[in-house]
Amino acid sequence: MALDQEARLGMAMRFRVVVDDIDLGGWATCRGLQVAFESSQLNEGANYEYQTILPERVTYSPIVLTRAMTQPDSAQVQRWLSQVVSTWYDATSPSDYSARTARITLLDAYGTEVASWSLRSIYPRRWGGPDLNANGNDVAYETLELIHEGFL
Repeated sequence: MALDQEARLGMAMRFRVVVDDIDLGGWATCRGLQVAFESSQLNEGANYEYQTILPERVTYSPIVLTRAMTQPDSAQVQRWLSQVVSTWYDATSPSDYSARTARITLLDAYGTEVASWSLRSIYPRRWGGPDLNANGNDVAYETLELIHEGFL
């Protein structure tokens, strides 16, 4: 497949994650940008040629972000998680929690946006810190998992 000379390819290692207006910093990996279209097949009487496909549900995978820990970026994530927890504790009902949106932006080699995904109603599902070991010299990694209601 020939590419247009003006085509700018998205670079898998160049992306940005912003929750509302909070930049969560640079991440090494982003997994889970996928959507599944669930359906069922129905056998209709007197139709021997094909099965009718009935759409059922669209489901989205959790987004899993991983990176080496740095002081400013890791601190920003901890502040955001603390805000979420305090909002949950201060709410008198689940509807008091205002759902957040996230935007994952894929960039080209020049830092120009190639594609983006706006995730609706995101919630942190899990944050994982590094395994600490005084006998090693490994880089400390953190993982943030986000669940959401979709991007389509």
